Amino acid sequence: NECLDSDLDPILKFNLDGEVVQSFGGGMFIWPHGIDVDRDGNVWVTDAVGEARTPEGTRGHQVIKFSPEGEVLMRLGTAGVAGRTEETFDQPNDVLVAPNGDIFVGDGHPANGNNRIVKFSSDGAYITEWGETGSEPGQFRTPHALAMDSQGLLYVGDRSNRRIQVFDQDGEFI
Repeated sequence: NECLDSDLDPILKFNLDGEVVQSFGGGMFIWPHGIDVDRDGNVWVTDAVGEARTPEGTRGHQVIKFSPEGEVLMRLGTAGVAGRTEETFDQPNDVLVAPNGDIFVGDGHPANGNNRIVKFSSDGAYITEWGETGSEPGQFRTPHALAMDSQGLLYVGDRSNRRIQVFDQDGEFI
């Protein structure tokens, strides 16, 4: 697939007139999938590529934090390595940064994948995780989208179960 090695910038910033004023990230992703902008303007992007499509193990299975200017500030996950550990993801779908800086990652794009939410501190230290494959409360089949409300509740778009689940920031099902 030719798009695997694209040098095109996948992250574009537009002005109010719809003109591109900045772009970055070219050659760093295979499948840029989820994105969030934290309160400091840093841009967080997931690379949800499947292991079989990872060329030379240099990209994929990561979350990358960029400064507003496009400088890489942090990486979560291990490039090109699929797994379910504190240091690895398997096709992370989305990332969300809470107002206090904690980082939440929806991990596992395939319906039978990791199916977990992983929480890190603002400096990237692993805190906790929750979830497994299934359709009961607290179980997922592709935790595909993350959002947080003004009360600090985490909303998880559980794609293949066709529902939204709500949790506190410690993973307690609401």
